[in-house]
Formats: sequence, structure tokens, C-alpha cells
Amino acid sequence: MTRPPVKFLVSALALVLITHSAEAQQPPNQPKAKVRVATAEMTEIAPTLNVPGTVVSLQNSRLAAETSAAVDWVAEVGTQVKKGATVAQLNKRLLQLELVNSAADIKRIKAQLDFRTKDVTRLKKLLTNQTIAESRYDEAISQESVLEQELAQAGARHDRIKYLLEKSEIKAPADGWVVERYISAGEYVTAGAPVVRFVDTVNSEITVQAPLDLLPNITAGMEITVANGNQLVTTRIRAIIPVGDNASRMAEIRLENPGRKWAIGTAVRVSLPNAETRKVLAVPRDALIIRAGQSYIYKIAQDGKAERINIRSGVTSATRIEVTGHLTQGDQVVTRGGETLRPGQEVEVLPLS
Repeated sequence: MTRPPVKFLVSALALVLITHSAEAQQPPNQPKAKVRVATAEMTEIAPTLNVPGTVVSLQNSRLAAETSAAVDWVAEVGTQVKKGATVAQLNKRLLQLELVNSAADIKRIKAQLDFRTKDVTRLKKLLTNQTIAESRYDEAISQESVLEQELAQAGARHDRIKYLLEKSEIKAPADGWVVERYISAGEYVTAGAPVVRFVDTVNSEITVQAPLDLLPNITAGMEITVANGNQLVTTRIRAIIPVGDNASRMAEIRLENPGRKWAIGTAVRVSLPNAETRKVLAVPRDALIIRAGQSYIYKIAQDGKAERINIRSGVTSATRIEVTGHLTQGDQVVTRGGETLRPGQEVEVLPLS
């Protein structure tokens, strides 16, 4: 019997050892990956153009004095106030003196008017008895009418002084903050001059300067996507001001408050449609995975395993993105858990929470 060469035996033994080692190192069957899925659907999406926007207050006011007076007190910058709270106090002394003088004028005119009214009554009786000339009665009537007008003027002056006394306390028109002072206590302010800048930080909206050629594609009430860093929300167009600036050829668009606590002045990105909508195959934005310059998604194959599909992305909406690749309407795509998946891995689909 011929023995095998020694070199052959060594090679066979090495192959057995390598195979055994590889089997020992193979990991046990991996558990199913837990994922959430959604359906690829045909939907209408319009190509968009990202334009800058700014969160602005609906009440950003320079509160002014309605009377000329010395300033007794002004709220500090950074003071948070409620609607109707005093933010500045003007000196009231001169107005209070004018109010006393006005009240005295009213009493004086009323006394004269009472006397003249009684005199007219007496003269009317004498005229009936033909003991006085009619011209004297007419003169009394005229004087009574003049006093009535003087009383009305005095009453208007009195009301005006009372109004100015009330307005000597400059009050907040809404809940908000004092963000700037234009005058300090002890200075003299004239009627119409600004005293403080007040900003309502609760009621806000977004203003956008958009190119005029976008206006045919947008309408009031249309849903629009707004991004602030990684935050992405959907809001509506409140108003379109269809008047362009001669220099920039831009028009202003106002969007409703998206319900986020974004500070006044926050810069945001607004996606406005720049063409008509078209029907595309789209998946949720969360399904898209971008790694090493490649875009792909995982779909659930019929055998319940993850299948990697390379795709090209297109137009986007607030929640979905157009995809082009080996994907058809109705396919189940992974929206959560895809970052750790490997092609061919079995998955367990979690119910929607």
C-alpha cells in the first residue's frame, strides 16, 4: 500500500484545522432586527426652492407719549410685562391742575346757563303778555345758546385732560417684553416721541422675501415646510403681499406661527414651490440613509429580510421624498432601525406607536 506524501497530509490537516476554527468563530444566528416600516406611495409633490425667513412678532411697537411731560419712571430693559401693565410713568401734576381748572370752568358756565334759562322763561311770559319787545326775548335765547356751546366745549376740554391723565401711564398693549428704552427718568418727553420698544414674544409669524416668479405657484392657505436647524415643521401661508420691490424684485409672504417656541428674530429656511406639482414615487424622509456619498433605503422582501436598494432622491415635501430605483408602489420600506441593518438580515416589524 502506497502512503500519501507527507506534504499532502500536512495540507489536509491544515484545511481541517482552518475549517474547524472558522466554524468555531462563526456567530450564532442573529436575532431579528426590530424596525418600523412605511409604504412607498405615488403622491403629488412640487419642486421647491429654499428661501430665508425670519420669525417676527405680531406686536413690535415703539410705545410713544401722548402728552408732553417729565418722565417719572421707565421700566428696565428686559422687563417682562402683562397686557395693561405700566411700562412708563409721566408726571401728572400739570394735568391734574388743568383738570381742576377745567372743572371750575364747567361749574361757572353751568351757573350762567341756569340763570339764562330762567331768564328766558320769564321773558317768554312777558312776551306773551306783550310787555317786552320781541328782540329782547330773541337776544336772551341767543345768549342761552352761546352758553350751551361754551359748556359743551368746556366738557370736551375736561374729557381731553382726563384722557391725557390716563395716557400719562404708558401701558403694554399685550403680554411681552420691554426690549429698549429711548428715554430715562427725569428727562422731558414731547407728545409723539417714543419712550420704550415693546415686543410680544408669544404671538409671532414668519416673514419671507420670495422672488416674484414664485408667486404663481403659491396661494394663501397652502401648506409650507419650514426648517430651523434640524427642526422641520409644516405651517400655512397666511398672506401673500403681491407687491414687489423695484430693486430686489422680491415680494413678502407671511406664514402662520408653526407653534414652536422660536425666538423673535430666529432665521429659518422656507421651502416654497417653484413649479407645478407632479406625481412621483415617494417614501418617508426618515427612510433615506446617506453613507459615504451613497443614498439607499431598506425594503422588506417577501421572505421577511432586509434588502438594500440604492436610490436617487428628488423633490421633497414636509414628510416625504421622491425616490428613483428598484422600488415600486406598495413596497414596505424601513423608517426606523435601518442604520444598523445589513442586507439579508431578518427583521421584526414593530407596530405603529
